[in-house]
Amino acid sequence: MIDCKSCGMNYDENEYGLCPYCGEQAVGSSEKVQETLPDQEKETPALKPDQQEKNGSGKNTLKFIIIGAAAVAVVGVAISAIFALGGSDVTVPDQYPTIQEAIDAAEDGDEIVVDVGVYRENLDFKGKNIILRSTDPDDPGVVDSTIIDGGGSGAVVSFRSGESEEAVLSGFTITRGGGLLISGGSSPLIKKNNIEDNSAEVGAGIAIFDSSPTILENTIIGNSGFWGGGLHIEESSPLVEGNIIRRNRAEYGSGIVIYSNAAPILLNNTISENTAGQLGGGVAIAGNSTPALDGNTIIDNSAERGGGLYIEDSEPVVENNIISGNRAGNGGGLFLVNSLSTALIIIGNEIADNLAVMAGAGLYMEGSSPTLEDNYFINNLSERLGGGLAVYNSAPVLLSNVFESNEAEADDGGGAIWASGDSELELEDPDNNVYTNNIPDDISFEEQ
Repeated sequence: MIDCKSCGMNYDENEYGLCPYCGEQAVGSSEKVQETLPDQEKETPALKPDQQEKNGSGKNTLKFIIIGAAAVAVVGVAISAIFALGGSDVTVPDQYPTIQEAIDAAEDGDEIVVDVGVYRENLDFKGKNIILRSTDPDDPGVVDSTIIDGGGSGAVVSFRSGESEEAVLSGFTITRGGGLLISGGSSPLIKKNNIEDNSAEVGAGIAIFDSSPTILENTIIGNSGFWGGGLHIEESSPLVEGNIIRRNRAEYGSGIVIYSNAAPILLNNTISENTAGQLGGGVAIAGNSTPALDGNTIIDNSAERGGGLYIEDSEPVVENNIISGNRAGNGGGLFLVNSLSTALIIIGNEIADNLAVMAGAGLYMEGSSPTLEDNYFINNLSERLGGGLAVYNSAPVLLSNVFESNEAEADDGGGAIWASGDSELELEDPDNNVYTNNIPDDISFEEQ
């Protein structure tokens, strides 16, 4: 048995004068070696380049670059792939022993498939709109075992040259570096990865600057930094959907930082068990940003201010989220400061079981004028003031909210709402908010 010099397929030279797959003369076989996980034997047939023109289409068809042994298990599979893809090329590890070498050789539209293993690299897509994926991004076992290890030397994977949405990273564990860097107007798809145990000053899990990527169905866990343990989003408009953002640490925004005119959409994420030394256990929003948060579960986070969310000088729309079980000195669920525009809308959220050591277990506001409508403030506990809300020097609009079983432990502490003397509550006449079983009272104003 020998290997074809053109397509790499193995066949019996005594039976065939020419390769039965591509019609070329054959040469002797060569050993194929790849370094992946221990004790794995590799027997990967190879299809060599230059087959597109033989297919007769003359078009740029999809190319597969295979790293590892998972591409073609039997000849029949390889043959079916040739006809299905119109002459696509497959390259084995002896040509591209590292992922970066495969990226360097790739062209727009190519797909690189990486076998299970530990790859000690720091990758740069270099502006190429290619797909880089594990053998099965839908298999958690494969994702856990296909590891890109940054070795503590900067970003593990970088998109910084204007890559489009056709650039894809999917199905890896990305660890021990600075996570992902997305900048320079890039908009890749980051899907179904584990991004864990990274550290960086800014955006330890994912740092996004001046870009609009899609961050979809990733697990972002155990990362630590100063700004944005899980994600840092600055002057950018990404879609962040369906991710688990958990047990990250930072001084500011341990789950997510949204900063400086950023306008991301956060949709259906679970943001939990994140710990901030100062502001924004779950999410910190600042710097004239206008994000939309819809359908997220923000639970069991902690910070000095804003256990669930911290909002400063910004106009987010916070809608249909569950904000529960968070704790802080002030603003167990949410903390708002210097956000005077009524464009700051908090609507349809369940704000429950949050704790404040000082004030505003459900929500604390200072110098702000949000619109609060159709929210459920339930079973929040402040050890001093404002079980549901603590309002300082603010003028919130309160429409059709439910305040139930909230508690403030100070006398006249405002079980549902406590407001300072320089604040004004804008209510319908008659008040259409609902108050039930709040302790010690429903609404309490500071005595002047």
